[in-house]
Amino acid sequence: MTAASPDAVAAAYRHCRRIGAAHYENFTVASWLLPRRVRRPIAAVYAFARTADDLADEGDVPAAERLAHLAAWQHQLAACFAGEADEPIFVALADTLRGFALPMEPFTRLLDAFRQDVAFAPFATFGDLLGYCRRSADPVGHLVLALFGYHDEARQHLADRICTGLQLANFWQDVAVDAARGRLYVPLEDLERFGCTPADIHAGVVTDAVRAVLQFEVARTRTLLREGMALADLVERRLALQVRLFALGGLAILDAIEARDYDVFTSRPTISRGWKAGLLLRALLPRASGRDGQRMLGPQAARRHAERWRASWRASRPRSQHDGTANELSDAYEYCRDVTRRSSSNFYYAFRLLPAERRDGLCAVYAFCRFADDIADDEGRRDPHGLLARWRDELGLVYAGTPTHRIGIALADTVQRFPIAEQHFRDLIRGVGLDLTRRRYATFDELYEYCYLVASTVGLICIEVFGHARDSAREYAVDLGIAFQLTNILRDVMEDARRGRIYLPLEDLRRFGCAEDDLLRGRYSPRVGALMAFECGRARAYYMRASGGLAPEDRLSLAPAEAMRSIYERLLNRIEARHFNVFGPKVTLPRYEKLTLALAAWGRAQLAVRHP
Repeated sequence: MTAASPDAVAAAYRHCRRIGAAHYENFTVASWLLPRRVRRPIAAVYAFARTADDLADEGDVPAAERLAHLAAWQHQLAACFAGEADEPIFVALADTLRGFALPMEPFTRLLDAFRQDVAFAPFATFGDLLGYCRRSADPVGHLVLALFGYHDEARQHLADRICTGLQLANFWQDVAVDAARGRLYVPLEDLERFGCTPADIHAGVVTDAVRAVLQFEVARTRTLLREGMALADLVERRLALQVRLFALGGLAILDAIEARDYDVFTSRPTISRGWKAGLLLRALLPRASGRDGQRMLGPQAARRHAERWRASWRASRPRSQHDGTANELSDAYEYCRDVTRRSSSNFYYAFRLLPAERRDGLCAVYAFCRFADDIADDEGRRDPHGLLARWRDELGLVYAGTPTHRIGIALADTVQRFPIAEQHFRDLIRGVGLDLTRRRYATFDELYEYCYLVASTVGLICIEVFGHARDSAREYAVDLGIAFQLTNILRDVMEDARRGRIYLPLEDLRRFGCAEDDLLRGRYSPRVGALMAFECGRARAYYMRASGGLAPEDRLSLAPAEAMRSIYERLLNRIEARHFNVFGPKVTLPRYEKLTLALAAWGRAQLAVRHP
């Protein structure tokens, strides 16, 4: 049979893209992240697999009939590889085969898995479940690699980790959905290990045993996805972005399950559009390794690279210095991540621009700072001075390698990984102590010292985690910290007044004819507006100093700091838009706007590096 006409081929690919658009997936199929040359072929591969999967899951259609449909589908596949195709999906696939050296074996493995779905039976062991994933998920990774010209076992092995990890993440995400269809993908040996039964799953009740087994499966799946992430270092840049995006997406599903305390029955754990945008930020982040040589790695070099990466990853997994247990350190970092998520969305969105190790380090830093600050802000504490002293003692234990608090355990690991001076933390604690003793600042010089202690010190700590090449980054961190704290003070005038605090310099109040009572009682007037406008201008000057002092060599590594600058400057814009009246609802930014600003900051950093 002759090849289809160009119009017929184009129509066939459009048909494949419509199939992809019509099915919910956690991520866009053949997205714009991929090179144009492979978008249509990937759409054809997806349409083949998606349609075959639908044939196997045709609701009430008898099993024999579904198997017959799959047999017909395999017959058309064989004809396609023989150069004969008339059904749109196979017309598109035949065109793909003419342009790419795709093997037939991954397609047939997919069909074997779909036939197994028709005669579904629970999996006795995890090895049995992995065998199913090798047929139902891993072939897709092999086909995508082949579209990019990669056929070696080393890359295929890492792709298998991601594909299997994604398949398992979807299983744990859909436990309730699958149970309603009479399917159970949790291995029976794992259920037995945790004292759980299939009846417990089908009952849809979250017992301690159900939580335990799902926690076990989530942890095991997370390891697969993290190991598979090494594939991004072995493929060309555009595919590497997609690899990271899919792996991070699988990890986000696992995080969503964990965040629900493993209750997958009340509602299906999903990731929102905003969360996907955050994942995109992380996927787009450049790796430390160069990319120019990645696509030139041969199979043997790729295998050696993958083996070295797996060995180094295992060696660098968190270990607590004081007792040597990885679990305790892992729990400590998770606790710090939770504190950061709950306490500071502004910082959290910027932190998501970073690789995991640096992001976790910053969460440990933030949690330490947050707890110290809360000691001063919680007026119900009986002995805040004593608590702050104990927190200062914990800092000493952190640098001695013998921490006792969960935050201290994570921070002790962080200060081993990054060159953070202990004095910065001690200055921060001294600044927090001022909130216990001072309620007014006579001059801006006094306020500047306070802002340096509670904010610039945090910036000086963070740049060591971000990484920087020039010493000017320290001046940048100091100026940005002053600007951030002034913005916080302006935004929180009313909240601080409720505590009897006025941070705006008293010399400035006198200059604009304002009384302390105007702020304490929340009385807005033209004089108060003029005072606030003056202070906003002062904050903006420090933002400008910071921006002007950022060295070109540090723009990329300090992109998260620039993301925070964009977010805080936007808060300042909101204050100005209210004519400096901060006595109404608190000035905040919606989540989508923070994500947009963070992405824009990252984009500017990329452009600055490529077009200095």
